[in-house]
Amino acid sequence: MDSEGRVLSTHIFTDRTLPWDLSLDSEGRVLVADRGYNTNRILLLNSQLQLQRVVIDNANSQGKLWHPKLVCYNELASQLYVAHASRHGYLRLDVVSLFIVR
Repeated sequence: MDSEGRVLSTHIFTDRTLPWDLSLDSEGRVLVADRGYNTNRILLLNSQLQLQRVVIDNANSQGKLWHPKLVCYNELASQLYVAHASRHGYLRLDVVSLFIVR
């Protein structure tokens, strides 16, 4: 949206995704916390809101990313902070994990 509230671009997510939070970088790319049905991942959309790549999923987080809630990107340090749930046996804990992304 622009400063006057007009929609500039839209990204349609599938029925298996559930965008929960987002963070922007200096190039206008969008990091999206997707906590949809069995997805549990962080997506990178370009400035036109087209999917560029999956940044983090359970394959590259050793299955520790579960229901991502918040994302915060420190671009200068290439650090991505993700608040999410973590399962430890029967316990479900809320945690913040730090990922290095390039």
